[in-house]
Amino acid sequence: MLADGSAELNLALFRSEFKDMQTSQFDGHVTFNVTNAGEAVVQGVELDGRWAVSDNVLVRGGLAYLDFEYTKFPNSQCYFGQTDNIAPFGDGVCDATGKRREFTPEWQGNIGIDYTRELERGLVFKATLDVIYSDEYLTAPSLDPRMTQDAYTKVNARLGISGDDNRWELALIGKNLTDESIVTYSNGLPVSGLLTGGSSSGYYAFYERPRSVAIQGTYRF
Repeated sequence: MLADGSAELNLALFRSEFKDMQTSQFDGHVTFNVTNAGEAVVQGVELDGRWAVSDNVLVRGGLAYLDFEYTKFPNSQCYFGQTDNIAPFGDGVCDATGKRREFTPEWQGNIGIDYTRELERGLVFKATLDVIYSDEYLTAPSLDPRMTQDAYTKVNARLGISGDDNRWELALIGKNLTDESIVTYSNGLPVSGLLTGGSSSGYYAFYERPRSVAIQGTYRF
């Protein structure tokens, strides 16, 4: 606790060691193969805090560092066209030892501000601003480097007016105001390798919504 109790700061260190971690990887044709990665280590540090600057303003934020490594994964599925780390276990098997898993960005962070003020006639004004950062990360279970999500900074905001009894609220909401293209999942396109005789492959991906602005009304009864 800091600043006479108006602020707090939390620090967490963690380390996990896995054996036989289950993975599901697409083989580039028609099958998803469930495999056990031999060993993996996940470790890092997380820092978060909040500070009530005044009765009306709250500042909050967090920062995380994540280190993920497959320390033993000789039987990983090869991604399409992979020519390195071929393992001697048959076609389509590659050694992913030393690589990161998908959706494990090295750095992540966020900072936000909440502002609240009582107005006349029993009204309450609330404003929130959030800035969210993520380092780059893989998005395909096959660990295909072509399916890498670039680092991004996303901004969300909200302006709202409500009654002091909190029974109703009218808000203007903006999400992903920086209009970032953010992949939530990607993989090889099923049957594309099969139809082309293994000469090529297609890909698909799901994205978060682009920039959006909405009006939200709430009534509680």
